[in-house]
Amino acid sequence: MTTPSAPSADTPALQLFVEHVTHIDCGVLDPDLGLRGATWLVDATLSGARGEDGMLFDFGPAKKLLKARIDALVDHRLLVPLGAPGLESPDDSDTLVFTTRRGDRIQYAGPASATTRLDMPRIEAAPLARWLQDRVFADMPANVDALELTLRAEIIEGPVYDYTHGLRGHDGNCQRLAHGHRCRLAIALDGIDRADIALAWADAWQGVFIGSRGDELAHDTAGRRAFAYRAPQGDFALDIAAAHCVVVEGPATVENIADHIARVLAQRYPGQAVEVRAYEGVGKGAIARRQG
Repeated sequence: MTTPSAPSADTPALQLFVEHVTHIDCGVLDPDLGLRGATWLVDATLSGARGEDGMLFDFGPAKKLLKARIDALVDHRLLVPLGAPGLESPDDSDTLVFTTRRGDRIQYAGPASATTRLDMPRIEAAPLARWLQDRVFADMPANVDALELTLRAEIIEGPVYDYTHGLRGHDGNCQRLAHGHRCRLAIALDGIDRADIALAWADAWQGVFIGSRGDELAHDTAGRRAFAYRAPQGDFALDIAAAHCVVVEGPATVENIADHIARVLAQRYPGQAVEVRAYEGVGKGAIARRQG
């Protein structure tokens, strides 16, 4: 990367900030926890000198450029730590085999466009932010001397869980198998919020892969499940421990995820009206209602 030049003495340096310029929804291979879903909000700070128009960088183009570059690099991808000891396929092969420290084995296959491989022992917010800013800075205007990106998890009061999935029929990047989200969850019975039920559900669903029945291959007796499909971006496959899987009827959309939870709860609580508010990352999701 070219070393930024210092601003001239008669044009004082200043900073421009953009909070939540985008958010990243991705899957992560973690040496301890295995396949997890993650969502990070991205804040940006630009340093430099004002141009003749009095601006460092117009907010409209700045936000558009930052979001486009960050999303293209990591959003809706599986992030792979090349320095993790459990990675058996660190090259450019479409197939990855990853074993956690506790012995859980994950086998993944997909096109290169669906993964981002990083020279790190594990994927964490601060080093990922530095990796991103080194690459995004190259596209900044000449008067921008430095770029700082910060990744932070959404502050969620109440039940929260993370999951990974893939949508074979999606015409965008949601088709990429094993991308994921960190999510809120709210459950009500007869119009009364039941944070206790939502918390128990969220605890049980930490780090699950949510697969579609239609994408599941015949699973064996060794406690594993396998999923595979062909999507517009390529062929995808995942083999993972059954204990870390949830299988839903139909595509693993947030609508079907919310309805799956509502259907199970309606069976558990006969005679009560069930409402499930399931999020998919930040600020969006689905509401499902069932009568018990």
